[in-house]
Amino acid sequence: MSAIRDEHGALGAKVRGRGLMWGLEFADTRRATAVARRAFELGLLIETSGPESEVVKLLPALTTTPEELAEGLRTLARAVRDTVRLP
Repeated sequence: MSAIRDEHGALGAKVRGRGLMWGLEFADTRRATAVARRAFELGLLIETSGPESEVVKLLPALTTTPEELAEGLRTLARAVRDTVRLP
């Protein structure tokens, strides 16, 4: 998550969470919705949260393997990259 935040510092992204519950909060509240939509198109089911749905929330199962987690994070990173050019 930190790598995704660092790659897209201009988006004002912040990482929050603990354990396996993590979120990527965006300064532009539309971005989280766009990222969640694109991630779903890529096969990753995530949701948004926060008072303005500004956080992309990751809640993997406790039985998630390291390989599955890495794949999910790669997909999330792609979804963020694919939505960088939001108007």
